Amino acid sequence: MDAAAEFEALIAGQIPLLSAMGVQVVEASAQRVRVRLPMAGNGNDKGTLFAGAAYSALVIAGWILVMHRARLAGFSAPWAAIVDASCHYAKAIREDCEAVAEFAEAPTLQPGARNWPKVRVTLGDAVAFTGTYACGERKA
Repeated sequence: MDAAAEFEALIAGQIPLLSAMGVQVVEASAQRVRVRLPMAGNGNDKGTLFAGAAYSALVIAGWILVMHRARLAGFSAPWAAIVDASCHYAKAIREDCEAVAEFAEAPTLQPGARNWPKVRVTLGDAVAFTGTYACGERKA
């Protein structure tokens, strides 16, 4: 199973809100993650994408990027959590969209160390998100 399929299965099994939103993991590599968010079921009273749905897609795209990179760096039981973020909504979204996550700067993730990777995520030219994630290994 490739990384995108693994994270898709994790969402389906352990994060019911994202599963109900129809979030799909399209790509998961060491440098980039793409997450698809359908407009259907995620709209608001104005006929545009609900900002909270957009934000959820942005955060999970960054989380998947950090988690995947941690696995590749040799973390046996990685965890990641968003600790700081900023988001700029430039225009309304009226159709299905993709959140594209990339590292803002090349991370050096090390098991046993304090890791604070910074991630940039966009929804086309409509929304720009920058987030800092804490990342580490679960203790037995």
